[in-house]
Amino acid sequence: MKIKALGKQFQVKDISYKQRRDLHRLNAKAFWDGKVDPESYYDVLEKVAEISGLTEKDFKSLSMVEVDQVLQEVFTEYIGLEKNVDGD
Repeated sequence: MKIKALGKQFQVKDISYKQRRDLHRLNAKAFWDGKVDPESYYDVLEKVAEISGLTEKDFKSLSMVEVDQVLQEVFTEYIGLEKNVDGD
């Protein structure tokens, strides 16, 4: 599967149903009760990196903030969240 982020294409592994459920569970913990738990949020991103097959080589020229942006984009695709184009 190809993911576009930061104007680049990234080749990532497909995700299984079980992996999607695991990510969903981790994400719910990260954003429980309307509060963000930073430690849990980074657990989500690390799990995305593990599942995706992306490596340090893929992120060589990126800052840590950009790495997080790429992983967040992969997460969005994996979970099936859609960005709202209209802003609603």
